[in-house]
Amino acid sequence: MTAILSLLSAPEAAPAQAGDTAVAVVDVARVIDASAPGKAGQRYIDGLKKELDAEMDKFKKETQGAKEAPARLAQKESELGARYQAEYTRVTGLLLNELKRAVNSWLKENKKGIKVLIPASAALGFAPDADISGEILRRLNAAAIDFGKR
Repeated sequence: MTAILSLLSAPEAAPAQAGDTAVAVVDVARVIDASAPGKAGQRYIDGLKKELDAEMDKFKKETQGAKEAPARLAQKESELGARYQAEYTRVTGLLLNELKRAVNSWLKENKKGIKVLIPASAALGFAPDADISGEILRRLNAAAIDFGKR
């Protein structure tokens, strides 16, 4: 047990080596949030939310005072929530696919001998020089995603 703990705390373990496989990490959330496609995706989702909220407000005014209004409002709220969730999932999928393309492109071209990239959140720990988030961010920034296209 002591040998394992001493290996885990060794500061000179970057980039991590697993046999002959060099490993690096990427802070996925930070890369997506900071990227141009990530910001565009967030703007798209924010716009959709505003649009759906306006649609719900209009529906509330139209059904105000109707006997079946509470049931109709609940149904409309559920419908709009499902539309929002479906679009959020689609946008997230587009971003993750583009991130994977950027990662795979980097892996093919890297000169560091890195063969495996893992999300930083999945790592128990890593040395700062094992983090290649900046390099992946540059590649992701070069991508253009049309979120309005279905």
